[in-house]
Amino acid sequence: MLEEDPGPIVQRLVLGERLRARREASGIGLDAANDRLKWYRGKLSKIENGTLGLTEKELSALLTLYGVTGPDAAQIIQLGIDARRRAAPERVSDWAKQYVPLERAASEIRMVYSTIPGFLQTKGHAKAELSRSPVVLATDIESMAAARQERGDRLFRENAPRVWVVLGEEALYRIDTAERAGQLARLRKIAELPNVTIRLVPMEAGPQAGLSCPFTLLWIEGANATIAYVETLTGADYVKTTSAYTLAYEKAESVALTRDETLDRLDRVASGHDR
Repeated sequence: MLEEDPGPIVQRLVLGERLRARREASGIGLDAANDRLKWYRGKLSKIENGTLGLTEKELSALLTLYGVTGPDAAQIIQLGIDARRRAAPERVSDWAKQYVPLERAASEIRMVYSTIPGFLQTKGHAKAELSRSPVVLATDIESMAAARQERGDRLFRENAPRVWVVLGEEALYRIDTAERAGQLARLRKIAELPNVTIRLVPMEAGPQAGLSCPFTLLWIEGANATIAYVETLTGADYVKTTSAYTLAYEKAESVALTRDETLDRLDRVASGHDR
């Protein structure tokens, strides 16, 4: 994982995990903590899941309740300050603004997709795809397409995340003719990286649950959490109960071609000898 500022969204996740650990160490249950702080039921759960921020006063009250003092308290207070910062704007759809910092902070990424995922796209292919979206403004296409390729460029850097992608073979054919050669070459180059494994699910493997509902699994080491990101046309879900998605990934992976077979298939498709 790149050693860079993870941003407030990730810091909020890390803060939530630290607070959960301190609460459990104090022996106080979620409902009991909410009652003693006179918070509505469910508020603390959202804080611990990283989906709800908290003020300096609220954080202080939690630390007092849990009996956290000294250097440990000082570290958590600093996390709270970092988590309250305003996030830098991301060149993505509104509902994906939380995703990009999570992707940037992830040390492991697993994906199942039936099309080329955004951060594996060339700028040209991204522009062609975004131009067909009914929810992306024409004025945003150029910057959003450039951002997708820039995100993929991180995979070539030192300390890049470990990435596993299970890709439906049909994704190789859902590329504009004008962009096909460049996109397949980009995919082939990324697939050769030592930190990346791309495996194709051949058409003859039949339907797969993951391919009908594409998703990304992100392992955030600092937050000790795996998050499933599932995007729809107009929104996205961030799911922390990921067992179903992990199983769907494993099932798709179990019928996928090997890494070498995938590279060979990519070469054949790129050369026009599909089979």
